[in-house]
Amino acid sequence: MTTPKPPKRIRVCFVFDFWRGRAGAELQLALLLRHIDRTRIEPFVLILRGDDQTIPELPDCPVYCLKMGWLRSFSAGFRALELRRFFKQNRIDIVQALTIDNPTLLFVAGIGKWSGVKKFFGFRVDIGFWMTPMQARTGKFAQRYLIDKVIANAEASKKSIVEQENAKPENVFVIPNLIETERFASIPTWTQANAHSPRRVGIVGNLKSVKGTDVFLEAAQIVLKTHPAVQFELAGTGKTDQYQSQIRKLGIAQDTRLLGSLSDIPSFLSTLDIAVLSSRSEGLPNAIMEYMAAGRPCVVTDVGGCCELIQHERNGLLVPSENPAALAAGIVNLLEHPDRAEAFATAARKDIADKYEATMLANKWCETYESVLRSS
Repeated sequence: MTTPKPPKRIRVCFVFDFWRGRAGAELQLALLLRHIDRTRIEPFVLILRGDDQTIPELPDCPVYCLKMGWLRSFSAGFRALELRRFFKQNRIDIVQALTIDNPTLLFVAGIGKWSGVKKFFGFRVDIGFWMTPMQARTGKFAQRYLIDKVIANAEASKKSIVEQENAKPENVFVIPNLIETERFASIPTWTQANAHSPRRVGIVGNLKSVKGTDVFLEAAQIVLKTHPAVQFELAGTGKTDQYQSQIRKLGIAQDTRLLGSLSDIPSFLSTLDIAVLSSRSEGLPNAIMEYMAAGRPCVVTDVGGCCELIQHERNGLLVPSENPAALAAGIVNLLEHPDRAEAFATAARKDIADKYEATMLANKWCETYESVLRSS
């Protein structure tokens, strides 16, 4: 009796322009490779620009660095041949673009088609707040001629790529971000702070305009006028001097701390009474997912896919963006109604565990690649 051969693994090459450590897409790939079924998927990682490197976040996965210069450089032709050789030698079935600017995406997708790659996948994890008219035109060209399918992390992200780049809705698959909820399992259930202890309100996110850091600080000033025993803390890197200056001008230096980058986010979240997101634009924020997994009551701006995670008045509060007064009102609401804060925290923790388990979502990536190849 002949033993049947195991099914052929799909060879997927995940492509980045640069590797930025534990940034959003990089973090998601690391989680995906930890949970994806390696009997179904054989992953490769290609870094277009940068030096050869060992990436500790990517265990048991070959990483290649093309050391590509800019597209208009003399060496671009040689890199094109090297990239084609890489795709062919490794018999890549699918190229999955991750963080790649649009002109470079055209380059990689074109070489992939020339190399016999079966399918080229795009990626969208935001609502295109950064997109210029030129980038939109480039994206439309790529969607029409080079990109076969797109993975988006939220319905809002899908809508943006359909509207901005004319992607066909049936070609865009929505797979939410992965999160390892067990990292937050040791955080105790939310309880009301001791009356003699200061309340702690915090935010996780880079210090930059799109994250609404300035809005968060203005909201802090408003809250402190009526609730002086509140400590505001920001975890993230960015333009520290700019925001330190704003903190001084607002007169909240004694009540506000910029903590910089933190390696242990669960520990930080465990200290918070309220977690906040003040962004002007988002896809499906990892920060909110972490707040929910940690069982923290949330006040977040209603942008992008935030409403796909937070259901207003059930597992958190949604407030309009660009509105420090509304953000402050949401924070005060939870400070003054701890019973609501506790109910929101409990519901949020249950929702994230039920709907966003990492292995389940990793399987969706497998199923998507398999179904696309079967139908081709």
